[in-house]
Amino acid sequence: MSHTTARRLSTLTLASALALMTAACSSGGSTATDASAQGGSPTVTVNFGDQQQEFQTLLTDSGVLKGADYKVNFVEFGSGPLVDAGFAAHRLDVGEMGDLPASLAVKAGLPVTTIAVSLPVGASEFLLAKPGITAISELRGKPVAYTTGTAEQAFALRALHSAGLTQKDVQQVNVTLQELGTALDSGAAYASVVSVEQKVDYQQTHPNAVILATQTTVSPPSYDYLLGDKAALASPAKLAAIDDLLKRIVEAENWEKSHQAQWVTDYYVDVEHQTPAIAKIILAAGGTTDYVPISSAVQAALQQVVELMASAGAGSDYSVAPLYTTAAETRFAAILKEVPQNG
Repeated sequence: MSHTTARRLSTLTLASALALMTAACSSGGSTATDASAQGGSPTVTVNFGDQQQEFQTLLTDSGVLKGADYKVNFVEFGSGPLVDAGFAAHRLDVGEMGDLPASLAVKAGLPVTTIAVSLPVGASEFLLAKPGITAISELRGKPVAYTTGTAEQAFALRALHSAGLTQKDVQQVNVTLQELGTALDSGAAYASVVSVEQKVDYQQTHPNAVILATQTTVSPPSYDYLLGDKAALASPAKLAAIDDLLKRIVEAENWEKSHQAQWVTDYYVDVEHQTPAIAKIILAAGGTTDYVPISSAVQAALQQVVELMASAGAGSDYSVAPLYTTAAETRFAAILKEVPQNG
């Protein structure tokens, strides 16, 4: 499962994010999956910060939570910065997000640790240009759309960097994730970071549009993160539940890879309300995920995000090292060894 369609705090203050998070939670964005309904007697609840119901749908439809002796309470958010706010409000034990929100968790001093990382299989984010633009270097001085504080911004900065440009060399059009495609279509931007579905929509009416970069053509890779609250990880009972949940998440991803037709219907059509044809394109482009070890390369990739942000004038440089612990790296490496992944 690729989470980039959901990656949606540099200009967003923690206070404003908290207010948005509170509103989201109070509007019914929390769903519990109770192990007792599956024949168990839950004594522990894991509060999981999800985005766009991806994990909730995957874990439920795959059936991997059957037999769990804990309850998973899914709290739904619309962006990685809001998941950060959920951690700040002590509402979450586990939360998923892209790389830039993960780095901003360090900047905000949130008490979180990396417990799992993954990479999408294929390209699921694109720097798409209007007809007439054929190279990233041609974007100098021109408006480019991407959303501040999100993984999309990190991808945009990496793409610009590949052509020797920084954020200062373009005019950022800072719109919501949902508006990235329309910013290109309206002419407000010469290029935009778009999802698969936004790319397909635009290219249907602009067949000469050029893909300037994808996640697979920039370096280093853009990892997705599962973060754990340090207080939850310090509780032996909750840590055991979280480790077991991580195993089941890897198993669920294996299920998705072997049940792609069902996943297309269950998530992209039923939840995301895409047409079956577009849903198949999304899945083929980058709809599945490989979990990878929490390595020095992963940390170095996140450190580069911070450096690119600093070079763009969006704050000072700082170390992301506090986000990583040897204990968490060792536990996740053992999980990946115990649960082999489908190719």
